[in-house]
Amino acid sequence: MHKHLKNCSPSRQDEAEQQILVETGELSTSVIQGNFVIDQERSRLDSLDIATMMIKHGYPLTMVQHEFFVKNFRPVFKLYSKDLVEADVLAICRREKEKLINFFDKLSCLLSLTLELWSSTDKMMTYCCFTVHFIDDGWQLKKKILAFRNLRYNYDMGTVHEVFKSVLTEWSINKNVRFIFLDITPPNDHMIGELRSKVSDQAPPIHGHLFCVPSYAHILSLLVQDGFSEIRSVLYKIRECIEYVKGSSLVRQRFQEAINNGSLQDREMPTLDVAARWDTTFLMLESSLEFRTAFNHLEQLDDDFKVNPSAEEWNKATAVFECLKEFYNSTCNFPISRDDYFLSVRDVYKNLQGWKQSDYVYVRAMANRMKGKFDEYWGEASLALGISAVLDPSFKLDIIEYGYRQIYGSDADLHLSRFRYDLTCAYHKYAKDISNQGPSSSAMADVGRCTSSDISFKEWRKGKNERNMVHSQWNELDQYLQLPPPENLDKDGNVLAWWQDNARNFPILGKMARDFLAIPVSTVISKSSEVMKMASVHDGVPPEIAEALICGKDWLDSPNWK
Repeated sequence: MHKHLKNCSPSRQDEAEQQILVETGELSTSVIQGNFVIDQERSRLDSLDIATMMIKHGYPLTMVQHEFFVKNFRPVFKLYSKDLVEADVLAICRREKEKLINFFDKLSCLLSLTLELWSSTDKMMTYCCFTVHFIDDGWQLKKKILAFRNLRYNYDMGTVHEVFKSVLTEWSINKNVRFIFLDITPPNDHMIGELRSKVSDQAPPIHGHLFCVPSYAHILSLLVQDGFSEIRSVLYKIRECIEYVKGSSLVRQRFQEAINNGSLQDREMPTLDVAARWDTTFLMLESSLEFRTAFNHLEQLDDDFKVNPSAEEWNKATAVFECLKEFYNSTCNFPISRDDYFLSVRDVYKNLQGWKQSDYVYVRAMANRMKGKFDEYWGEASLALGISAVLDPSFKLDIIEYGYRQIYGSDADLHLSRFRYDLTCAYHKYAKDISNQGPSSSAMADVGRCTSSDISFKEWRKGKNERNMVHSQWNELDQYLQLPPPENLDKDGNVLAWWQDNARNFPILGKMARDFLAIPVSTVISKSSEVMKMASVHDGVPPEIAEALICGKDWLDSPNWK
């Protein structure tokens, strides 16, 4: 550029510098200043580019009004209003949404849906996020955020259900959703049950009943809440202790003496928890137990310190904490594969069984309540997640047998027999769907029981051929289960690659694999990703704009939808 300027004739430079900026208010005006050219006919296109940039990078929309940003983005540039960019954001999202709706309409598989609700820190707003999971025609596992809605702090499950129905209708996927996982923060067992009832009552029958259960993360949260309920009064006192220490400089000085006396200088001071997040309550309990001796010493130094838990209460909190630590560790190392999931479930059952034998009455009571909740969850979730494990060619029924023997002990054979029966029934329904047979299984059974005087020879032969077809289809499941485990199959996606190569050999199981392997083992998706951060960045913007920014970023990250 420097060489070009040196060689450029003065007359041409002078001519360029003498061009006048013409403000006509028309987008068709071309402007030249110095060596920089701006075609105002591209103004609208430029604004769409800016809106796309805002969406993809999560920038706040007010950024377009910063003069420094505009001048550095382009020396001569029309200053866009936030309202114009908001309109462009909505237009972009409508375009991308239409692409995705067409994509889902052509997709030949069922969908898994996660519905997550969590409250803002001040509890004034509840966010509702819908994410769909599926395996595309290229056997790639995908997930897309369908909607991100803001609910009032005093919402009820009727409101959530209306939002649920509207989202499915907007996306035209009412008949395609088979598996639904629910996750509410803070956890609420009653609300989950009410929403499940509303959703299941109005769900269309798709290859059997709709699978609608709380997520694994949510059920663990409910178990933790059972533990907290055992020490509710102790937690209240711990919060009072933390507040008291923060109350005055004199108290802080005395507490520091207590810390020094207990050699706790290198430990992090306890902090208050956030009511909507159980993990913060756990960490508050953990740090407070570490400072137990300091609180006891402060009680001796300060006659006004009346809220310190008693020795019995500290002991009770310690016993419950040791139990809850298992769940906290599970959430920190959440299972991402199906074998890890079954091992995690096994560990929960082993822990519950051990706690039921505790010397402490309150631990035994806690364990019994936890086991009742977990039995209900596992009774509903085990089939679908078990089938998805069987459809992993490296595990098949072996992982089920291993897990069930660990979980059920002497009753394992009974539960294994039930699982095999349910697996066969699920396979049979897929087989009928693919072969497009008219008679249902019950109708075929009735035909088989009929005598020659009840039906004609032609009808009898037709029924026999249909029964033989079903038996030959059942052999596909048997053949798959008898195959040796494939070599070099790991957890990094080769399972789907195996099915892509073998779906022609097992067309019925291949259809099942696309549906069941899309089930998310872990549903800690939105809250553990950037969605919560984006929600806070766009806090204060109109709800429809916040949804467009969050969903749009997700959709633009995968632009090549066909």
